[in-house]
Parts: sequence; structure tokens; C-alpha cells
Amino acid sequence: MKEQRMSIKEFLNGREPETFATKVKRHLDKYGIVYKVVGTTVIILVAGSGFDYAFASSGIEAGAEKLYAKLLSVGKWIIIFKGGFDTIKNMANGDFDSAKKGFVGYLLVYLLLFGLPWAMDEIDIIFKELTA
Repeated sequence: MKEQRMSIKEFLNGREPETFATKVKRHLDKYGIVYKVVGTTVIILVAGSGFDYAFASSGIEAGAEKLYAKLLSVGKWIIIFKGGFDTIKNMANGDFDSAKKGFVGYLLVYLLLFGLPWAMDEIDIIFKELTA
């Protein structure tokens, strides 16, 4: 009978040492959504940092329109670059189903970003008609 000794760490993680790339990939798979939310929040805060005076001096809608225009100009390029990068990466890996799903997802976000002002105007019209 052959006897082998190994540490608890070797027993739990296996014999082969884990590469740095594998550790990073596992970490991003686990915490990727947190990084996306934090990154989006930082972008919104940076884009809106110069608009404090707009909300104080004018109505909130005028300030919000300026903020939305700035966010739209930055956000569309982020969506285009990130969506293109993810789609190309998935296609290079041969995962065409993920590439299609990712492309459609980024396209929907892009369309929602541009369709949001129109939808909010329609909702405003509905509420104005209800109160009149």
C-alpha cells in the first residue's frame, strides 16, 4: 500500500499550483458584477460632478437634461467599446452563442439609453392628461 502525505492546502486545491491568470479569472467571475456597478457609479459621478450649480440655479428638469446629455455622450462610447470588445473576444474564443447574446444585450442597452428621454416625455404627457 502506497502512502502519500500532503498539506491541507494541497488537498483542498489539488496538486498543481494555480496560475495568476486562473486566480484573476475566478475572482472576476465571482465579483465581476460588483466591479461593473462600481464602475458605472463612478462614471456617473464623474460625468455629473460639474452640474451642482445647475440644480441649484434652475429647475431640476433643466439640470437633469444637461446631466443626461453628458451621460449620453460618454455612455454611448462606453457601450460601443465594451460591447465590441466582448463580442470580438467571444467570437475569437469560438463561442458564437455568447457573442450573439452579448451583442443583442449591448444593443438593447444602447437603444434604451437613447429611448429613455422619449419614454419619460410620454409618461409625463400621460400624467398631465390625468390631472387636467
